[in-house]
Amino acid sequence: MKPEYRSNAVDRQILDEIRYLLNRLIDSGKLRPGQLVSVAKILHVLSRMPRPTSNVFVTLGLSYRVRQEDCGSMSYWQLSSSEGVLELSCGGSEYTKECGSNSFTSMEWSLRPGERAEFNGTWDRSWVREDDYSDQPIHGFDFEECDISIEDDENPLLHDQDEDETE
Repeated sequence: MKPEYRSNAVDRQILDEIRYLLNRLIDSGKLRPGQLVSVAKILHVLSRMPRPTSNVFVTLGLSYRVRQEDCGSMSYWQLSSSEGVLELSCGGSEYTKECGSNSFTSMEWSLRPGERAEFNGTWDRSWVREDDYSDQPIHGFDFEECDISIEDDENPLLHDQDEDETE
């Protein structure tokens, strides 16, 4: 039997925010049916906490781009579940004609069974909800402008759907 996750208050807040974001994503209607299956797998992993779940290998990525004349930016949020390990990273990139491109990671968090979480950076809630520090409504909060990527080799519905789109 695998040891349970050892989470603290910050980890539980991050897990709650991930659940909230995934449920908002499902409610948005932006996911195709095959994608819903993979997101449900991640929610299943989260529902079993603090017990680890084996044999779930899913990576969900959300990204949002803003393009303007001579500049642009991209923000990303990526969650992976792999053999009981949960990993979340947030970051982005900025481009200006004068300076070129610069990419950054604002946060990395991982949780492994039997170990304390690793947490580097600042928890980026902007993907989840508006906050007091935002100058304007959070970009892509309704997911309309977000690009969604899902990697899940064990979800044949996801792959069948990709083939249908290329025909």
